[in-house]
Amino acid sequence: MLKIHFFRRVVHSFLIRSWWMIALLFSFAIIYERGLKKYDHIHQQLTEQWLSLQEQKNEALRHQQNLKSQISSQSDLAWVELTLIKGLGLLPEGQKKVYFYQDHP
Repeated sequence: MLKIHFFRRVVHSFLIRSWWMIALLFSFAIIYERGLKKYDHIHQQLTEQWLSLQEQKNEALRHQQNLKSQISSQSDLAWVELTLIKGLGLLPEGQKKVYFYQDHP
């Protein structure tokens, strides 16, 4: 019984004398927790930006591949004819253009 009473007295005395240390530790814990939340938020934003940039990069690579295939096919006469038909609206001799107009009521 004496040991328990002595132990309580020591603990109580320690808490009374070092309340400021306990308050300081709690303050540090709160600051640390807020820092972790901010870090997690920034990490999430950067991850989303990285994924967006990866998608943009993949789209640019697809576009680059498409342009390369267009450049390599420019020596093909059929491709040149198709480009003239689509881009400029020109037709080979003997073909006719047909326009379809939609009537609006």
